[in-house]
Amino acid sequence: MNRSVVALSATLASLAVILLAVAVPGSMGGGRAPPSQVSCGDTITADTTLDGDLVDCPNNGIVIGADNVTLDLNGHTVAGDGEAVEHCPRNEFCDVGVLNFNNDGVRVKHGTVRDFAFGPWIARARDSRVIDVSSKRNTLFGFVVSESARSLIRDSSGSRNPAPDGDGLGIFASHDIRVVDNSFKHNAQPGIHVAFGSNDNVIEGNLISDSGPGISIEKADRNRVRCNRFVENSAGVIVAPGSHNVIARNHLSGDGDGIAIEKGRDNVVKRNLVVGARGDGIYLGLDAPPIGGVDNVVRRNEVRGSGDDGFDVRRKDNHSVLTRNLAVGSGDDGFDIESRSTRLARNRARRNGDLGIAVRRGAIDGGGNRASGNADRRQCVHVKCH
Repeated sequence: MNRSVVALSATLASLAVILLAVAVPGSMGGGRAPPSQVSCGDTITADTTLDGDLVDCPNNGIVIGADNVTLDLNGHTVAGDGEAVEHCPRNEFCDVGVLNFNNDGVRVKHGTVRDFAFGPWIARARDSRVIDVSSKRNTLFGFVVSESARSLIRDSSGSRNPAPDGDGLGIFASHDIRVVDNSFKHNAQPGIHVAFGSNDNVIEGNLISDSGPGISIEKADRNRVRCNRFVENSAGVIVAPGSHNVIARNHLSGDGDGIAIEKGRDNVVKRNLVVGARGDGIYLGLDAPPIGGVDNVVRRNEVRGSGDDGFDVRRKDNHSVLTRNLAVGSGDDGFDIESRSTRLARNRARRNGDLGIAVRRGAIDGGGNRASGNADRRQCVHVKCH
């Protein structure tokens, strides 16, 4: 039932390695164009405002070639031809809608990028901005940020990037990236994929729906995922592995599973609302393969109407703490705790389909747990409930 991000997509993991292996771009096609007079593959070195659509590009769309350049799409579209570029040289970027390689302070705004392999791509750059850009129908990624820092994607959309490999946004080996107030819908793979040493990023205020999963965090630490809305993704948020990440104040509805910390330590899951998950509301660790995290904290979350358990802690998870959480109306147990090292305190379970709180013998009872109206009249096992 649960999809591990470890096995979520070998294709994505391999692809990320390829992205980060791109060295210095060679010939990227086209010449250097003055403002407004831009053709497919051209490199711009001054502020540019498009005066019309740029369509059926056989390779790259527009390449940024200097620091502090603003590309204003001016409501227009930069579109590829929908065909994969054959025989792309190893040291070149191919089939990118808007490319910024190694230029700081770049701005891309107000338009649409579609039908490439990659939409806008920020690579080895700092202080870049993508504002009000719709990137869709790209075969691999709507947006890519790789080996970059202190950059922003805001008020944009990365949607309908198709099967089998389309992501809304990939953040690789980058730090201090802010992803704020965007939408990521109908992507075949994760709406947002944060991976391979991408640390200290903020993902806030986004809508992520009908993707698989909403956000995956893989080999990435100290990221903050907060105040986002998730709707009907294959899973909401999956961390595996990752440490010191904070997942807070998100609203999740109708996802396969809600929030998962499959592997990692000192992650915090707090004040999230998970409604109508088809599987588990919040889970820690995995049974297959048998893995778990260490010292993770799950507190003040509310899970309602999960198809399986409200909260599920697998056997291999170690020393996690669940405190002040609420599970209501789960199809199975409100809390199913299989790890003996888990500590539970002041949790509540009401009207769940089996036990309110089912704890493996030996788990740590921190007191103050409550259960009522659950289908199993015992209400709780191996923990004291009021």
